Amino acid sequence: MKRLLILLIASSFLFTGCSEQVIVPESGCTKYKELGYLNQDSLKTDPINVLAVKIEGNCLRLTLQYGGGCREHEVDLVLMLPECATPPLPPPDFRISHDANGDLCKALITKEYSFDLSGIRQEGKSKTDFILNARNAGGEMTSTTYTYNY
Repeated sequence: MKRLLILLIASSFLFTGCSEQVIVPESGCTKYKELGYLNQDSLKTDPINVLAVKIEGNCLRLTLQYGGGCREHEVDLVLMLPECATPPLPPPDFRISHDANGDLCKALITKEYSFDLSGIRQEGKSKTDFILNARNAGGEMTSTTYTYNY
């Protein structure tokens, strides 16, 4: 019996050590994704409402709301890479990607997400303006400019 218990404990350590790990930047926020200008049609834009936006240190903290409740939703912050990289470059253009995975349920879900902005820092500057875009529940694209101070 004692051997069986030791074997079970040892095997649990073995299996947990091999599980997939999510790499989170030092800021504790999720890294944003990047998408080329020519591939913007692949961006998922199911409706999502932006209730609150805060920048704390390197983290962009978003309070988002969407309808659903029956399936897992995928929400990401996506930096749209410009078509041409010739200066002067436009301000970083972020889109909130929301894939409802066909969830037609009617519950109103409110969740907080945080994303690491440190990748848009510009050398020799102490702040960067960026644009945040989302498709709201009315189907309209909303666009707001924010300033990231560092």
